[in-house]
Amino acid sequence: MLLKYVDLNQGFVFTQNSSYLWAFLAFIFGGALLFFKFFFNFFKRFFWAIIIIILVSVIIGGIIMNIKPNKYKKVIVLGIDALDYTLTKEMMAKGELPNLSRLAQEGSFSPLATTIPAESAVAWSSFATGLNPANHGVFDFVMRNPQGYSLYLALNEISNLNRNPVIKLYRKGKTIWDILTENNIQGYFYFCPNTFPTDYLKGIMLSGMGTPDILGSSGTFTFYTTKPLTEEDADSRGKVIHTEIYSGTINTNLRGPKFSKNKAVETIQIPLKITLSPDKQAASLNFQSQNISLKAGQWSQWCKISFAVSPFRKLHGILKFYLKSVSPEFELYVTPVNFDPSNPPLPISYPNNYSKKIASKVGLYYTQGMPHNTWALSENRIDEKTFLEHVDQIFSERKKILKEELKSFKKGLFFFYFDTIDTIQHMFWRYIDPQSPLYEEDSPYGRTIADYYRKIDAVIGEVMKNATPDTMILVISDHGFNPFRESVNINRWLLENGYLAIKKPLKEVNGFLDGIDWSKTKAYSIGFGGIYLNKKGREAEGIVTDAESKNLKLKIKEGLLKLKDSKNQKAVNNVYLREDVFRGEYSDDAPDLFVGFAKGFRTSWRTAIGGVATELIEENRRKWSGDHLIDPILVPGVIFINKKIKSPHPSMIDVAPTLLSAFGLEKDKKMDGNSLI
Repeated sequence: MLLKYVDLNQGFVFTQNSSYLWAFLAFIFGGALLFFKFFFNFFKRFFWAIIIIILVSVIIGGIIMNIKPNKYKKVIVLGIDALDYTLTKEMMAKGELPNLSRLAQEGSFSPLATTIPAESAVAWSSFATGLNPANHGVFDFVMRNPQGYSLYLALNEISNLNRNPVIKLYRKGKTIWDILTENNIQGYFYFCPNTFPTDYLKGIMLSGMGTPDILGSSGTFTFYTTKPLTEEDADSRGKVIHTEIYSGTINTNLRGPKFSKNKAVETIQIPLKITLSPDKQAASLNFQSQNISLKAGQWSQWCKISFAVSPFRKLHGILKFYLKSVSPEFELYVTPVNFDPSNPPLPISYPNNYSKKIASKVGLYYTQGMPHNTWALSENRIDEKTFLEHVDQIFSERKKILKEELKSFKKGLFFFYFDTIDTIQHMFWRYIDPQSPLYEEDSPYGRTIADYYRKIDAVIGEVMKNATPDTMILVISDHGFNPFRESVNINRWLLENGYLAIKKPLKEVNGFLDGIDWSKTKAYSIGFGGIYLNKKGREAEGIVTDAESKNLKLKIKEGLLKLKDSKNQKAVNNVYLREDVFRGEYSDDAPDLFVGFAKGFRTSWRTAIGGVATELIEENRRKWSGDHLIDPILVPGVIFINKKIKSPHPSMIDVAPTLLSAFGLEKDKKMDGNSLI
């Protein structure tokens, strides 16, 4: 045998029986010499031909490499709502945003053109689809049904919440996660706006903006007080409940969803007993066998609550309490009841049980699509300090989820959304705008906006630490920000200029297109800048013909561009005609005109819901003092990417094709945007 065995005691067996092996090795060596001799003679004879072939191959290979779509194993996108280009650039120049600065140095930093209008619901729908609004069908937060002059929220529509719920999503078009799934690429999307209900995908989705509270609203808080109620309390965005103290105890109810009983609609109420401490510095809250003790000025942790909508079904929610004061007046703030992520009434994730898995890792968290209760601050139910505590609670939860989910992210697309900056700028812009009616010089809140920019920068830094060479990182925002000093009542302007008519005294006209005489109305406004013609054949009682439409729109545009306030400041920067900016499958649903306001101006809250006000332009004295609902060219978003981009003017609709390109995929043929890389 050539090899009998080898062990420590018979190590020479191998060599002692190797005569055939030596002969075999000699044969191989001789053959190799003959081969190299032939190759040397061949190379010498055709030297220049071989060199030319090699050079051509290298050049062609380089060209192929350059035109081949980029392929990354991982792509991480941080969606930072309302990160403003000008503020970001200024803070970077001061060295206050080191991680964003490093990202810009490694790749690109640019303004990112937003959508028309510059609204989160619209812009993030364009992010998801790569489509302009006329192709995804979302034109505003508030839209209308022309046949009945009824209004609806453009995110989604929920019916039969208590029994056999039906959810309609208004966004149209194929999404980036649809395309990734078709190509067997994993996608992870956390809190992306306009994702309720969640979609099927290869990966994970946790719903964002559009997810309701347990009442089916976008967020209804409750406020208990011993103060006498006023007319303002009746107009509250929450539910204000008057309470009485008897022997140191308050007996009231926690309000839940409505349900149908014997053809009557009733509200589920859970008994709440509140016992005040003898020193009137604290209170004990008791409901559903739970007892929560709070000091004045203290938040509770998350508390679970359930509402029986039938003998066989309960809706499970979570809420927090904030004890504002015990004396001299008792005041208690209660958050909107969020879906319990560990047992939601409706699925808020894909897979359905994933919201529960996240809760098991990080604890309970806000599931409401717009979790920051800005109206509670606007109405002085809570103060600035308390509101920032509320913001930080949400921000902390989001950071925990981001950190936990990134641990298991190995490949594919990872998107995570923060709306913290948007909220802070809405409510605290008055502290950086000397022209704001509510400006306070040397306020302790003067650096609040900058503080949260730095907090976001720190989050970006943590994400960058975990990036590998095969990771593409993007930071994008949907729009920027501006001051909101004066509100314009567009329907009042239409009334004064003969385009709108009402059929009852103005003081009796409410919102929701109430009291309008459609037989004499040529145009009306709803939403945050949209104007619609009362067209014959489209609106239920339309009077404007197609032949009249063009001249009518031009007259309205010409008049609005001349609008000025009492200080002779121009209120409108631009007016866009539908046919100039909205081209696509759903352009018939778009406003006939869109008003792009000048810096400092915005459409009024009353106009947004189709109301007619007594004043044309009003000073904005609300704490909601910053906004982005102006001419979109004045409020671009931003894009950071650790790669050079090839377009000098990137747009929100370009992001989806860019992300597909990162995985070597072609954009969908219907997409309006183009890849930036």
